[in-house]
Parts: sequence; C-alpha cells; structure tokens
Amino acid sequence: MKKFNILKVMMMAVISISAMTFASCDNDDDEPVNTLKLNPAKVEIAPKATATVTIGSGMAPFTVNSSNTKVATVKTKGKTITITGVAEGSAVVKVTDKSKQTGQVIVTVKAASSSLTVDKKSAEMAVGKTVDVTVSKGTAPYTATVKDSKVATASVKDSKITIKGVKAGKTTVTVTDKNKKSATINVTVK
Repeated sequence: MKKFNILKVMMMAVISISAMTFASCDNDDDEPVNTLKLNPAKVEIAPKATATVTIGSGMAPFTVNSSNTKVATVKTKGKTITITGVAEGSAVVKVTDKSKQTGQVIVTVKAASSSLTVDKKSAEMAVGKTVDVTVSKGTAPYTATVKDSKVATASVKDSKITIKGVKAGKTTVTVTDKNKKSATINVTVK
C-alpha cells in the first residue's frame, strides 16, 4: 500500500512539472507584441491626398512599409509618418522601431465624392416657417449661403440645412462642402 502512495505522489509531481513547463513556453516563437502607439491607428484618404500619423512611443530610427504601394505610399521623419493615397483600395502600414517593437496603421483610400447632393432642389415656406434640407452626398463640414438674407436665412447642423422664411420673395441657398463642391436650393417665401 505504501508503494502505491509513493507512486501516486511521484506521478502527481511529474504532471505538475510538465504543466508548468508547457505554460511557460506559450509565446516564445510568436511575433513581437504591437507595442508602438500610433495616432490615429486608422486613416481614410483620397487618392493624391496625404494624412499624418504620430508615433507615440518607441525608439528611433523607425522603419515604415506599406503592404500595397499601389494603394498608399509612406515616408517617415522623426516620429511623424506621412501616408499618401495612390489609388482606391486598402493597405496596412507596418512600423518597426530600433528595438523591433511594431505597430500598424490601417489605410483606406477612397475617391472623394464628386458631387454634393441635397434632397430638395427647391423649398417653399410661409414667413416665419422653416424647411429642412438634408445633404446626402458630400464631405462635412457644410456651409449654407443665402443670396438674399432679407428673404430667408439658413443654418447648418451636421448634414441638415434649416431654411427659414423672413419675408415674401425668392432667393437661393448655396450649400458648400469641405471639398468646395456645391448645390443650389431655390427658395420661395410666401
């Protein structure tokens, strides 16, 4: 009976040592952990446009590579990465520092909207009343310019343009986006 207990204790010791050995080897052959702080970590740009990313940690010199140079190219100067859009698509910019720490930036290159579209080409209202017009295509922020502010006023909140009738008459409201694309709304106040 004593031999059985000694054998049992020895087997438990072997199992325990084996478990600790396997647990201590779990990450030895994996790639380095992404420890570089990159801001922003995702970038969306148009072809021929640029975006900058700041490296928040790590030791210079930094090596930067684009996974697809037909979509985006990269340059680095100090802790600043400049990404240039080449053509529509996606790419991953990999950053490695002197001590082999890595990080990545997800890049999406999309053509800028070619036009600005509003849901109403004309608006009619009574004096003191409002009409809302929604911008459905374009790049925020938007501005709204009224040709004759004695007839109507316009205010912008996000992609909604609110036109208010001031006095009877006709005028136009021109909505312009960040990329200088515009649309015109004909306004009649009764």
